[in-house]
Amino acid sequence: MNKKVKFNIPLEYIAGHLRYGHMEGTLDLTEEEFKELEEDPLEFIDSNDILDDLELIIDDYRIEDWGGPTEVNYKVVE
Repeated sequence: MNKKVKFNIPLEYIAGHLRYGHMEGTLDLTEEEFKELEEDPLEFIDSNDILDDLELIIDDYRIEDWGGPTEVNYKVVE
């Protein structure tokens, strides 16, 4: 009988670079803040420091190298 095994193998390191990303989230704005946003979105972001309230999403990355396994974790799944 075959066994289904799930692996989780940490790597020593990963080398590469992030290529693209964006900030994402939903904020409650007052009427005044919304008017500011409509007038000049970039200025609104700069003057209101909202980026800390948004989530960073990585859209694309490039992995160029990785180190070998440091351990092997596994469990049998049904």
